[in-house]
Amino acid sequence: MGNVSSVSLPAGITCDMNAPCWKLKKCYADRMERYRRNVREAYMTNYQLLRNEPNTYWREVEATIMVSRFFRFHVSGDIPDRDYLEHIVDIADRNSHCQILCFTKKYSLVNEFLDDGGIIPDNLHLILSIWRDFPFDNPYKLPEAHVRYKDGCCTTTNGKQCGGNCSNCAITDEGCWTLKRGESIVFDEH
Repeated sequence: MGNVSSVSLPAGITCDMNAPCWKLKKCYADRMERYRRNVREAYMTNYQLLRNEPNTYWREVEATIMVSRFFRFHVSGDIPDRDYLEHIVDIADRNSHCQILCFTKKYSLVNEFLDDGGIIPDNLHLILSIWRDFPFDNPYKLPEAHVRYKDGCCTTTNGKQCGGNCSNCAITDEGCWTLKRGESIVFDEH
């Protein structure tokens, strides 16, 4: 992540449990949490704060965003529900100075929000994370993240290659931060 501020939730708890990354035990965040107790505890603390004191959670997230140029939701975890997505959108709308990045496999949640007339602010880079053998629907042509698997297979034939460092890409015209609708980025399986 480099110098990009972020907030994460525990792997699995907020994710789609049918996602291949979880079912096939390929979740890099889960591996990191198992090996690094301090990371696991920090993510669980965030989750407990969200569940028990949501106003405090969102106040702390927004306070960080207010003093940041770049912010990423969920190195681990995913958007738990519609209310959470609406908070992300509202915070992005109030903090247009900050570029906000969020990957999600909760396609139907995002599509439902947009179907209902929801608007994603220009500074919110909401990217659908695509995995093989996991059905996805992207009628709004939101940016997509695809995986290049260790066997060489990839779910797209076009897409920018991820450089592997969010803070490097944030200060250039490369990578996720500049993806437009209909564009893709490719990550090597990790």
